[in-house]
Order: sequence, then C-alpha cells, then structure tokens
Amino acid sequence: MMDLPCNYATVDVYSTVGFQKNITKDVKKFEVSEDGVLQQYEARNWHQDDVELWDPAVVETVEDLHNDGEDAISLNNDTFPYAKEEFPFLFVKFYTSDCPNCDDFAPTWEALGEIVTDASMHMVDDFMEAKGMDNHHYSDEEYEQAVNVMAPVLVTRLDCGAYPDVCKEQQIRAYPTTRLFVDGKAAGDYDGHRTVMELVHWLGHMEAEHREPGQLKMNNIFKYASERAVRNEEERIWNDALMSYRAPSPFFNTTRHPGCQLVGHIMVDSAPGKFLIQAQSFGKDFSTTLTNVSHIVHHFSFGDIEAQESVQNGGWKGISSKFIQSLHPLDGNVYVTSGLHQAYHHHLRVVTTEFDFGDSLFKWVGDKVRRVYRILCNTQLSTYRTSIVPEAKFEYDLSPIAMSYLEVSRNWYDYSTGLLAIIGGVKLAKDGCAVDREI
Repeated sequence: MMDLPCNYATVDVYSTVGFQKNITKDVKKFEVSEDGVLQQYEARNWHQDDVELWDPAVVETVEDLHNDGEDAISLNNDTFPYAKEEFPFLFVKFYTSDCPNCDDFAPTWEALGEIVTDASMHMVDDFMEAKGMDNHHYSDEEYEQAVNVMAPVLVTRLDCGAYPDVCKEQQIRAYPTTRLFVDGKAAGDYDGHRTVMELVHWLGHMEAEHREPGQLKMNNIFKYASERAVRNEEERIWNDALMSYRAPSPFFNTTRHPGCQLVGHIMVDSAPGKFLIQAQSFGKDFSTTLTNVSHIVHHFSFGDIEAQESVQNGGWKGISSKFIQSLHPLDGNVYVTSGLHQAYHHHLRVVTTEFDFGDSLFKWVGDKVRRVYRILCNTQLSTYRTSIVPEAKFEYDLSPIAMSYLEVSRNWYDYSTGLLAIIGGVKLAKDGCAVDREI
C-alpha cells in the first residue's frame, strides 16, 4: 500500500459462507517510506537461496569506491583488539581473498562504510558549526579522528587468510561473516539480505537493544543510506507511481504519507468471496477524501507456491510462458488512483488446474505439487460516494470448469503403427478417387 500506514491497514475476508475481520495472524506489515524504501528491519529465518548476496543498487566496483579512500577500515592482529576496546559499536566483515561470495559482497560493504563516513562528517560539521569553529581549528588527521569518534558504528574488515589466528579465536567458520561487537563483546552475526538498507536497519535494531533511547545515533545514517542507494527497478516503479499521484498537489507533504508492505497468506473458503485492504482503527474515523488505497502488487496467487514452481520447472512439454504468467497475472502491476474517492477493484476468476504426473520421476512428491490455480483477472477503477471510505478490493469466484493435464508416453512401435495406418488410409482414399473418375 503506497499511502496507507501500517497501523491503519487491515485485511478483511468475506465469502458466501461467512466473513473474517482483520485477518493479520499470517500477515506481516513492513513500514515503507514515501520513497518506497522499507523502514523497519525484522529478524527472519531465511532459506539460504532466498538471501540476496549483494546489493544491486550499488553499481560501482570496489576499485571505483576506493578512488576517494577506503571507508571500510582494514584491521590486523594489532588493530582488531584496539578497535574493540576503543569503539562501542564495531562492525567487522571477516573474509578471505579467495572467496567468490566475499568478492560479490565487497562493493556493498564499502558502500556501507561510505554512508557511515558521510553521516559522521555531517555530524562533525554540525558540531563545529554549533561551536562556532571552522576548518582551521582541525588538521586533516584530527578531523578524520573526530569523524571516527562521532561515527555511530565503525565499519571494518579483516582478512582471515592473512590473520588466521584472529579468525580462529573468533571461531569464524564461514565467509563472509559480518559480526557486530558492542563494548568489546560479540553481540550478533548478521545473516539477512546483504543490501545496504537491510544492514542499516539491522544496526538500528541492534542499537535499540544496547543503548538508551537518548543515546541512539543510527538514525543519522538512515537518510544518507536512502539517498546514497540507486533504486532498483521495482523501487523506481514504486517511487515514480507515488510521485505521479502526489505531484499535482502543491500542498501534499510526502513525509506525512508513509506506506505499508503486506506480506503473508490468508485462508479463504472454497466459495465465491472477496477480501479487502482498507483503513480501519479502533476509535478513529477516516476522512473519505484523504484515504488513498493506491497499491503495487509484488506477488499474488492462489494455492501453494511450491506447486507453481514444480509445474513451472518440472519439464512439462507444451506449457507456455502465458500459462505460467496466468498463475500470478497481477505481479508487478501498479494501481495508482489519480483522483479523490477512487479505488481499484480486481475481479478474479480462479480456474483449478491439475497435473497428473503418472509414473514420471515426480510421482514421489505426491498431491502437494499437482494442483495450481490459473487466474483470469479484470481490473477496473471504481468511484465511491463521498460518504464512503475507499478500499482495495480483490473479488474472486471459482470457475465451474477445471482443467487436467495428463502426460502419456507411447512406445515407438505404437507410434509407427499409427503413422502407417494414416499413410495407408491416405493412399486408399486417392485410389478410390481415381476409380470414381474412371466410372
């Protein structure tokens, strides 16, 4: 949801056999800024193949980032214990020079160091301005030291190939390992997406656990992290769609209009129904004019995602890309309302489609991967009465017709017999035509 705060976003499910209000048990909410950037880190148990190994928003190489100096400081046997003692928050990347994953992650890590350095320099400059000081009061070396001291966290790296004793002492078993030290003690390893924004939000999450509310500093680097990162294509679409809606109004304050990303699944009855994403809150009434339910669909489908992947990657002959697209036709689409009292409604016809794997190699997976659901969708922009709060509606109906795919193998001699029968029939027909002409 592009313009609906998480504390107001609710999901209601209705069907011909009943209704369920505010279904959020299996739905997670992630706050999104006005620029479409996730604003809250939440610890998750990622499958290894789900983790992004580098930040696609960092387009520079390590060499390009090092042109103005190295911001992720390199440590050794002597400087590592010194850094742990001197800096309350120390973030270390343990790596080796012959590690491909470390090489892929290197630009992202250096970009994180640059962001922390930029934020620290602004903090030092603001401090000097408040004290009425100018650059003549500091040498370059003293200024650099002040930046390191002012930094919310010191971003560093240590080569385990060059300093194996340190890594053995820290029990580093995999590379890269990113570990945060708080007051000289290991506070946790980061295992989430290796992107700048996720790293920054995780640091903010860890700081909130170890510092008093009045001592928090990580929020100073959030803004620079957002400005520094080049948006990926999905974030560009999100931001452009937001701006196309907000630009016409010169009085629109974007900082007061955060969004919310809804992730999860809901259970629906095997009957016609609908579910709504709308603004609701106990004890509050919402303005029908200012409620905006513009949204972008990252993924939407019925049934088990693993079943879809099994059919898509199962090697079925004759399955076109259009069929795969019909399993999730709303994915990647942006629905932005351009006027007041408007909302997009999605009308979905769900077609049950079964794949019978028969005696194939996929038989062992059982019924779990045999059923998928095609979606025939029709989306329209609806206009509401001025007294009704707009809502994003997804209305679905099960098709009375189901489809079934069965793959049947034939022996070569069966195929040959059929082919010969066809050829013989054609020749007989020709001979018959010749006899008719003679008569």
